[in-house]
Amino acid sequence: MSAQVWIDGLFSGAVYALVALGLAIVFQPTRVMNFAQGEALVLGAAIGYQLIALWKWGWVAALLVTLLLGALLGVLTERMIMLPVKLSGSRFAWIVATLAAAMIFQSLFTLRYHDTDALRPRPVLAGGFEVLGERIGWQQLLTVGVALAVVAGYDLFLGRSVYGRAIRAASHSSDTAVILGIPVQRIIVLSFAIATVITALAGVLAAPVLFVGPASGLLFTIKGFTAAIIGGVGSPRGALAGGLIVGLLDAVVRNLVSATAGNFVAFALLALILVAFPSGLFGKPMAAH
Repeated sequence: MSAQVWIDGLFSGAVYALVALGLAIVFQPTRVMNFAQGEALVLGAAIGYQLIALWKWGWVAALLVTLLLGALLGVLTERMIMLPVKLSGSRFAWIVATLAAAMIFQSLFTLRYHDTDALRPRPVLAGGFEVLGERIGWQQLLTVGVALAVVAGYDLFLGRSVYGRAIRAASHSSDTAVILGIPVQRIIVLSFAIATVITALAGVLAAPVLFVGPASGLLFTIKGFTAAIIGGVGSPRGALAGGLIVGLLDAVVRNLVSATAGNFVAFALLALILVAFPSGLFGKPMAAH
């Protein structure tokens, strides 16, 4: 088997890890698994494609716009999901709300880029280098490096910042957090904004190499969800480990068998992890609110 398969697996795994981290960030204070998370990745790819490929702007502008629109989309998504959940009073309302948000965003992206198969801008860093006869693209290396930095940064944010400790408190018990004076609603909005920015960043970095279509958001959500469950929801390190596992396994099976088999094996692993390790490989059991 070519080493290029492992390189591609690490790259796609880093992307899945950032989606999984976004899912975990939202889940911590809300107990909501946001099935619209993959649309943030498509947003990042669309921004890169629109600004770099079509408008010929620079990457600095594209990254700044990604951060800004990602935060705005996060706030909007929070309202679209959490408001119906609160008003309905149903413990399953989040499923309908998140899927509805995903379908709405997917429709908007499809309408805007209906004649575009892949939202592919030029890479931030063109070219690459060779190691033992295998070529590694600078864009791939950059994406893996950013994923490692983001996971490490968020882990430090949770442990050492005031808002990080507040997120952990709200995750443990929102009622107790309110009694302690923690602004839970502000924490929830912040979590959606951070998660969306991280996933949009993954999209703008992945788009030059990975196929990102206008309607591919739900597929990335599923891959990120699989990674989050394998690694343990709520664990940044687990999100990274789960993403790399899914990415590498998918790449290997695709190379040996087929693309369809790659998806099947990844989801089969998800089922196995749910049976053997319900809290994931690195997660801890989390009490319901």
